[in-house]
Amino acid sequence: MKKVLLMAVFAILGLTVSNAQESVGTTDEIIEKAKKGGFYIGANIGVPLSGAGDLASFNLGADIAYLFGLIENLQVGALIGYSHFIGDGTYNGDYGQRNYDDNGFVLIAVSGRYFFADGKFFAGADLGGAINVSGVGSSGFYGKGKFGYKLGVVSLIGSFSAITGGVNYNNGNYASVSGFHTANVGVEFGF
Repeated sequence: MKKVLLMAVFAILGLTVSNAQESVGTTDEIIEKAKKGGFYIGANIGVPLSGAGDLASFNLGADIAYLFGLIENLQVGALIGYSHFIGDGTYNGDYGQRNYDDNGFVLIAVSGRYFFADGKFFAGADLGGAINVSGVGSSGFYGKGKFGYKLGVVSLIGSFSAITGGVNYNNGNYASVSGFHTANVGVEFGF
């Protein structure tokens, strides 16, 4: 029974992958689409790193970008997004009790990406500013490095983001971080 179930799973995955590859198109079609550019809408989840991991337990984000083809395989454009850090709640530590709130940032950035030879893999970066709209975090510089794999309309993305605006909880219990850093995974839809 286990072998039959395992073979069925592999058969379904094989059909899904072959259908996804057929919908992507030829390499020339992919590169032509990359030259033209378009809208990209993405969503991601992440794990706070470094000092941000002490203040937040989770990160959610979404963004929309319009990129146009600058030269072959290179797209540049503008991005606007939102990144939300879910506070770690109440912490009872060596320095007493602290309550870490959620922090939210509006992201405004220049975005770019480079498609490698096959047109499916890409690497990119977003550079701009992050404006704090909720919580006690400070506004600051925003940067994000990302890499992805294009499956047609949908792309899978891995990224590392940093917001330099720190936070200082100095309400009798001192805690400070220099910024909000995350490792993220997400999906993106291109139009």
